[in-house]
Amino acid sequence: MAWIEISVVAVAALVVVLVVLIARERKAAQRFQILADIAAVSDAGGSLDETLDAICAILVPQIADFCMIDVIDEERIPRRAAVRVAPGGPPEFERGLTERMPSTPPRMVADDDRSSLAPRFYEHISEDDLRGLSHDDEDLEFLRTLGMRSAITVALQARGEVTGTLTIAVAWSRRRYRRVDARFAWILSGRVALALDNSGLFADLERAERARSEIAETLQRGLLPSPLPHIPGWSVAAMYRPAGAENEVGGDFYDVFRVPGGWMLAIGDVTGRGAHAASITAIARHTLRTAAVLADDPQVALRTLNHTLLARGDAALCSVAALTLGEDPREPMRLAVAGHPPPLLVDGESVTEVMEADPVLGAFEDSEWSIARCEVEPGQQIVVVTDGITEAQGPEGRFGEDRLRDMLSGATNPALAVQRLEVSLHSFTEGRFEDDVAMLAVARRGNGSA
Repeated sequence: MAWIEISVVAVAALVVVLVVLIARERKAAQRFQILADIAAVSDAGGSLDETLDAICAILVPQIADFCMIDVIDEERIPRRAAVRVAPGGPPEFERGLTERMPSTPPRMVADDDRSSLAPRFYEHISEDDLRGLSHDDEDLEFLRTLGMRSAITVALQARGEVTGTLTIAVAWSRRRYRRVDARFAWILSGRVALALDNSGLFADLERAERARSEIAETLQRGLLPSPLPHIPGWSVAAMYRPAGAENEVGGDFYDVFRVPGGWMLAIGDVTGRGAHAASITAIARHTLRTAAVLADDPQVALRTLNHTLLARGDAALCSVAALTLGEDPREPMRLAVAGHPPPLLVDGESVTEVMEADPVLGAFEDSEWSIARCEVEPGQQIVVVTDGITEAQGPEGRFGEDRLRDMLSGATNPALAVQRLEVSLHSFTEGRFEDDVAMLAVARRGNGSA
């Protein structure tokens, strides 16, 4: 009989383990879907109001009973931009949260060190916590009526600066957040920030850049990426992180601009660091733009930049990958690569190189560069990165090509590919970048229509 009792206990324990594993798998699947949904919102390129509403609709009620998105203006004053309350909350909750002055953590408003990005997490909200969040007695009474059980506030960082916050909370659903939820909220913040940045919410950052000193402005005009334009029939996402962030300039760059026959996307890397590399980067971008607009030919653009670099006589080298899109998205993409990591075609779980690289620019007068043509079908995307990504160092060593491909495998759109890689790179390097990094991803939209 004893062995029967032991068997029953063992079976019961196994059932419990299976139930827990199934619940965890479902929760993980839900979170991946949330990230994918917000990436789709970013990809849609809607207005700010549409983007805010779509993000809140994704989060409530799936992971929150109510959520708020606040923005921090140029004066470092937070203001409420969006609120959503799940069914079950009285109508006055949404009105009260909308009219309420945000309880934004002071460290996020100050944005003066890495602690600005640490989530504010309340696993069990107490009366003391409510008093700390309230602005006065009336506000305290309102917070009490919400019946919050747990809450998380995460910073929204755009181009190296905290420009807003996202707050999620649970109350009448009887749920409670754990540490793992705070970690997910941090990952979620990057996706939300990207979506809002793409909608133009953080355009004030570009205005702030123009207010810097004359030298910094000159460098930045040549190096800071412009907002990505709308390209009919195509979806584009990008990432740029300079290692020397004091003036947000570096040797890596990307650019997207109109040419007579369509659009050109260029990404490159200049040898060296500091102001000298930054000045070469500005020359490279200007030369590529001018030559491409005049000739509508990536070969001519690369050849012109090669002559320009050789004429300087200071051994300046530059690697570039140039992609040209025609007016009709069904036409093959044209690609030219000069000493740059080859473009990658992401097709579901498959990640393959499109072509081999030709010589780097600025090395030889008689170098030639070939043109490859690549048909990008709906569901596929082309991704190009600078070698600062694969060469990034972390506690485990080098980030590497295999890890890069693993992160891109299964990415269904450019926004998701960029966000996956940015989160993985930040985690791998623990936020410490020794070299500039840049990334471009482009895919056809749907059936290829505008």
